Amino acid sequence: MDNSTNSTSDGNSNNNNNNGGSDIVNWVALVVSLVALLGTVAQVLQQYYSSAAGYANCGESVMGEWHNSKKRIFRLTELRFEVQFESPVIFVSFPANKNGPVKNEPIHYVDGTTESLKNTRALLPNQEEKHRHALQNNRVHTADNERATWVTLLSQLQSMEKESQEWQMQQYNNGPPLPRLADFSQHTLAVAVQAKKRSWDTMPTDVRKPYATTTICHLLEIAAMMGIYWKEFSRSKDRYRAEGNGYILTGSPIADLGLMFTFRICGKSRFKENRVIPVDEVKEMCFGFVSTIFKENQDNRRLDFPSEDSHDLGFLQLGSLDEVAETMVQIECNTNTANFFRSKDAKHTHLFAVPFELLGMLGKTLHIKNSCFRMLPNPTPYHWDKNFFSLRKLVKEYKTRITDSDNAGHKDALPQTPQIRELGQLADSVLEALKHDKKPPEVPGYSMQLLNTMHDALDKCDIYLKASNRDLVRMVLREHFQEVMKMINDDDDNNDDEVDSGGGDTDDTTLGAAGKPPHAHARRFEELSAASPEERQEKFMDIYFYIVLGQVRRRAVTSFNRRRSTRYTPSIHARESSLDSVHSGTKGAASSAPPSPSLAGETLPNQPSPPPLALHERTKSGQSIPLLQIHSPANARRSPSPIPMTTDDLDTQATAIWCTLVFRMLCWLMLHDFHKKDVQLAKSELLGSRLPVYIA
Repeated sequence: MDNSTNSTSDGNSNNNNNNGGSDIVNWVALVVSLVALLGTVAQVLQQYYSSAAGYANCGESVMGEWHNSKKRIFRLTELRFEVQFESPVIFVSFPANKNGPVKNEPIHYVDGTTESLKNTRALLPNQEEKHRHALQNNRVHTADNERATWVTLLSQLQSMEKESQEWQMQQYNNGPPLPRLADFSQHTLAVAVQAKKRSWDTMPTDVRKPYATTTICHLLEIAAMMGIYWKEFSRSKDRYRAEGNGYILTGSPIADLGLMFTFRICGKSRFKENRVIPVDEVKEMCFGFVSTIFKENQDNRRLDFPSEDSHDLGFLQLGSLDEVAETMVQIECNTNTANFFRSKDAKHTHLFAVPFELLGMLGKTLHIKNSCFRMLPNPTPYHWDKNFFSLRKLVKEYKTRITDSDNAGHKDALPQTPQIRELGQLADSVLEALKHDKKPPEVPGYSMQLLNTMHDALDKCDIYLKASNRDLVRMVLREHFQEVMKMINDDDDNNDDEVDSGGGDTDDTTLGAAGKPPHAHARRFEELSAASPEERQEKFMDIYFYIVLGQVRRRAVTSFNRRRSTRYTPSIHARESSLDSVHSGTKGAASSAPPSPSLAGETLPNQPSPPPLALHERTKSGQSIPLLQIHSPANARRSPSPIPMTTDDLDTQATAIWCTLVFRMLCWLMLHDFHKKDVQLAKSELLGSRLPVYIA
């Protein structure tokens, strides 16, 4: 009994041990299977998630606040995930614009406010301060190479608006009481941002970060607004590089995409007195075009582009030497003057480059009232360096010449007409403002009182020039630049006493006995180089008032009279047509009598109008059929001139126009400014171009 019992218990024990070992093996197998299953599931999920290519490249370190727009979309038909995200479309527009390049998307304008920072997803103020602290006050820094450069660009654009407006408010508070400060609502040029949905599937293989989109013209305008000047712009070699104000902008072509630009910070930037004036005309100046005081249809100007054959002086094209030469042809200068600018061996400067004179004489006033901003992109291929002259001293010397009471009744004295007296008063007001400007502001030359005074003076000059006869204004301009360029490039001392090729006697109002100017004033621009800085401005005005003015007046009046009296060459700028339509049954005979003299469309009294000239064709029967009637300018229909003139006061009017143009040139160049390192590289054909470009 005992033995059998023991054997039974031993068998049960062995069975239990065997069952226990089997259970362990089963559990181990189950765990291994579960691990394998989980591994397989994880691998499958990893394969699906890895199909979401580019998701890691849309992180916060790359896109900043824009990373919140990234998401995965599962494509069931393709059994994969697609990565979608939003990136900005950046463009330049006036703030009231409601039509952007992306339809049905809101437009957010960069104005430096907290709301704008939030809408454009740029760095918020506290984050920006932390970022600046990390950058050690914008010094050279390489810790954020993974960040997309357009994120930095948006942040810098916001800083530009915020810093410049704070500086302007400081200038406003430091000056005397003035009307309301010009704010962002008065700007006609601003950077705008729209969000556009994109898919990583469409990203080129060579691009590893989301990019922003813009156009070539808008990129050039943004660069000018930020004070970045182009050092190289070669489309034939695909080399683009711009520097300035602590920034570097470079461009290169990307396969399957197009031009890709990279924006970098290389130093400290500032947006104070160097802030570009936020007006729409800046867009034209970036490409070498300048709107003038004679530009019409200002409300629709964004839809119109400068014409290559413009003869209405609405635009000036100054982007290259050839374009400057064409502009001289546009104002009807002779071939020699145009060739001076086409030649690299010719001289183009006296105290400064001559095209800046044309810019100041005709350029539209771009300064905004009650604003301190006065910087503009340079539309000319010449450097603007004020180290060799003083515009303030030039205005002082101008005022001395135009109100020279010591020479009253002398040949040198100007006729004290109402316009000449008003110019003297305007020069007095500008000089008085310049005197007070040295005291209150931290940076002399930027007080709102001074800028507003010069702006008002320019407005009064514009009223006079617009009311004057346009042909006479053009001829004064033409003769002025012909004479100045001739004197600059004339190295022969004997040519000082020569009479111009147009004939006529020397103007004894300008030259004294033996062809010498009274009081032995300076006569040649070469004397400016040898003159001391204190005498340079005085000699310059001597040459202008005692040499240039007399020649310009005489030749302009002579040319104006010739144009009015020439029957077969009516002015192309006259307001009427000199060719009438054919009227059946009208008969006329050719008249050889000279037309009666007229000025600005008014015939002198008691002068009968000559009959129109008629061109005829003979039929087989010998009957004369009138084909075309040509009326003389005296008989043509003209609208009355706002300023009636007679032949006797043409000299006075030409003198007043010239003095107004010179004064306007001085005030315009003081009211606006250019960076001395900024020069225009030829790219006028890109004005308004919508060629897409991308920002890395």
